Parts: sequence; structure tokens; C-alpha cells
Amino acid sequence: MLRRALLAFVITVGMAAVALAGDVTGKWIGSVDTPNGPIELTFEFKAEGEALTGNVASAMGTQEISNGKVAGDVLTFDVALEGGTITHEAKVNATGDEIAIKATGDWGTVEYVVKKAAAAQ
Repeated sequence: MLRRALLAFVITVGMAAVALAGDVTGKWIGSVDTPNGPIELTFEFKAEGEALTGNVASAMGTQEISNGKVAGDVLTFDVALEGGTITHEAKVNATGDEIAIKATGDWGTVEYVVKKAAAAQ
């Protein structure tokens, strides 16, 4: 009986992690502070299993993400720019409406938060 309860718990937790990963699909909006002032960012993510695809748009244009992966509530991906590649490690909050992002490039590391955009009505 204890085995069945433990198995049910493990399956439930696993399904919750998969559901959370699926929740990242969609539009996320935020800004990152830079020495030249804040830059507004809009991410469009699509999660399929452990694969993450999409793009990020700013006033400087739109760039595709690459090497995207989903592991529970953690996302990792890269964005290639003229000056090099920015690696991203991100964590989705417990309610699934914010993603804390840590972006690292040749210039150092910045941290910022993006929020899930409201669905179009």
C-alpha cells in the first residue's frame, strides 16, 4: 500500500513538472537594466517536452533562441548576437507567471524577471 501511495506521489510530481514546463509556451515581457538604460524584452517561447524554441524581441530587433532546454521549472537557452552569444539560465516561479532570468555574456551577468503576457481576448 505504501508503494502505491509513493508511486502515485512520484507520478503526480512528474506530471506537475511537465505541466509547468508546458506553461512557458507563450509571450513573456520584461526589461533588463543596462548602462545605457532599460531595454524592453519580449520572449516568445514554445516548449515541447524537454525542447525549448522561440525568440526574443527588443528595440534592436528579433533574435532566435538556440540550444533551448526545459528541465522541470528550469530553462536554459542561448541567444546569438553580433558581439557573441548570451547564455541564459531561467527559473519559472511556483505560480507559473514569472521567470527569473540570469543572462551571461562577455560583458558579465545580469539578472531580470519577465512576466507572462495576458492572453489576447
